[in-house]
Amino acid sequence: MTKAHTPPTMLWFAGCSLLLLSAPLAGASLSEMVFRCPGCTAERQALCPQLAEPCAEMVREPGCGCCPVCARQAGEACGVYTPRCSTGLRCYPTPDSELPLEQLVQGQGQCRRKVDTETATYSPEQREHTSGEKRVGDRNRNAA
Repeated sequence: MTKAHTPPTMLWFAGCSLLLLSAPLAGASLSEMVFRCPGCTAERQALCPQLAEPCAEMVREPGCGCCPVCARQAGEACGVYTPRCSTGLRCYPTPDSELPLEQLVQGQGQCRRKVDTETATYSPEQREHTSGEKRVGDRNRNAA
């Protein structure tokens, strides 16, 4: 009975692949690895399509994109893989959503005015307790 042999080129390819994959990990653990987008070179930007309409605000494509796109305006659909919302807006899932993260991944959020959750949900006393900030009136009372 003959043994099945792995071709030498296959072994060489597998060995090189493992070596290349392990090289970045040699000096850093997985938790220390940082993903960085490649730079937006002139060559990459030259490949961008022209915008068909004027924008109120231009932003870069989502992810590592370099091409300009129109920022989403108030009330427009948004999500993880869509252009970001215009300045002063943020992409929020619908308030009654059972799966808000899934909604954002699927691009079913909505651009709305940013809500400062700390000032919206905490009283001044709670803010002082959680952040250590003092109100001006309190300083005057404590000094007397």
